[in-house]
Amino acid sequence: MIRAHWQDRIEVALGLWLVASPFVLGVQMQPAAWAAMLAGVAVVTLAVDAFYYPEIVEEWGNLAVGLGLAASPWLLGYDGERAATVNAVACGLAVAALSFWTAGDIRREQQEGQREGQQEGQQEGQQEGQRDGQRDGRK
Repeated sequence: MIRAHWQDRIEVALGLWLVASPFVLGVQMQPAAWAAMLAGVAVVTLAVDAFYYPEIVEEWGNLAVGLGLAASPWLLGYDGERAATVNAVACGLAVAALSFWTAGDIRREQQEGQREGQQEGQQEGQQEGQRDGQRDGRK
């Protein structure tokens, strides 16, 4: 069974920080502020969704958002603003790492679930075969 993961809670906290960080850090450049706020909203949305519907797609989405945020100082041209750059790179890499970790956990859980399902199916088949053999013996 796939369940919610502890990493998602940390991603929510990072996302909320990203939304607030332009104001807390006094970011002057609009691209830096918008990148942080939009990435924060996306991270929170995907992480909260993962609380209720833990699937691997949310983790790949947050991985992409995290990598994009980490690259955004150079892509959007605000690499000269030190606080915004450090914040974007650190938070982006943290979100990406947590998402990658969670994706691995989900993949393992899916494989375990498939193995358990196969074992249950084999047991049911054996029990059914035993019942058929008992019925044949009574005839």
